[in-house]
Amino acid sequence: MRPYRDYDESPLMQFLRFVTKTFAIGDFFGVHVRMYWAAAILMPWFFLRWVPNGTAWEAATCTAICFGGLFLIVWTHEMGHIVAGWRYRIRTDAITLSPLGGVAHMNAPATTPRGELVISLAGPATHLLWLAVFWPLWVLMPDRVLVIDGWVDCPIVFAVWFFYTANLSLLLFNLLPFFPLDGGRVLRALLAMRVHPNRATMWATSIGIAGGVGIIVLSIVRSELQSMVGVLIGLLCIQSCLAERRFARHALVYGHAQADPWAMDPDAWKRGAGPLADPKKRNPGFVGRWLRARRERRVAKAAAADAALDREVDAILDRVHSVGMTGLTDREKAVLKRASQRRRGVG
Repeated sequence: MRPYRDYDESPLMQFLRFVTKTFAIGDFFGVHVRMYWAAAILMPWFFLRWVPNGTAWEAATCTAICFGGLFLIVWTHEMGHIVAGWRYRIRTDAITLSPLGGVAHMNAPATTPRGELVISLAGPATHLLWLAVFWPLWVLMPDRVLVIDGWVDCPIVFAVWFFYTANLSLLLFNLLPFFPLDGGRVLRALLAMRVHPNRATMWATSIGIAGGVGIIVLSIVRSELQSMVGVLIGLLCIQSCLAERRFARHALVYGHAQADPWAMDPDAWKRGAGPLADPKKRNPGFVGRWLRARRERRVAKAAAADAALDREVDAILDRVHSVGMTGLTDREKAVLKRASQRRRGVG
């Protein structure tokens, strides 16, 4: 008896199961890589709109360059996050490549704002490495390195152009301050260095929701920006922001120790309370650093003066044993009087 047979085999459920299925690509550096079938099927069709108008072989070659090149770039981007996570002992077992990019399935989140900042920036940093290679090639390479009869463009020039353009576009896009993009996570980490992480999450996700709406509107108004992809990215931003806001209302974002006031008072983050909101633990500005250094110098100077006075008093007391109080000079008596006043807290 299968009471849910009709529901399980409905066309909608079959379609959803199909688009969410993945297949294995391989293991690289100890990380298992998979790809959605939807990406393997839809992305080549999408890239056909980009390739030059030429022979079928030219279209197929340029499409393969775009498809393989894009997911190679996305894989290195996710590996950047993973390698940075290793520094904080965060293990990642798998990467999933999707039509909208990639996801590194980290076994644990960052435990500090600094950790999230480093891990988030490591992904975009990989695009700088790509650009260091392909930007000079794109600037210096002749227009036609290899001429093939019937082909509009040289495939080598096209590949260099694609790697240069794709890396530059992905670098700029990922640095947008819209959560859950890398730029949005960087923004959350920077804010969390000044205020409670949960409060910082609320601010960052509010900006992310506004950014997601902006991406949707811009994608619809500007059809050349690939409307469907832009709408999906905007919806993903909004959905992720709403989920992160729900999480931040009920749990610690970075999992601080129980000494955190938020652990005893769930609403503390709303008032800016918490260890990261404690003024004593904030990084002071220029004036604060100058005042602190001045105070430290004053304390050090007073401690040095007290130590010198103690040494002088010890020497005078040794003389008292030999010559008595009557044998001391006026200066030595003044030193003893000053030491006595200091001990009583006078003068």
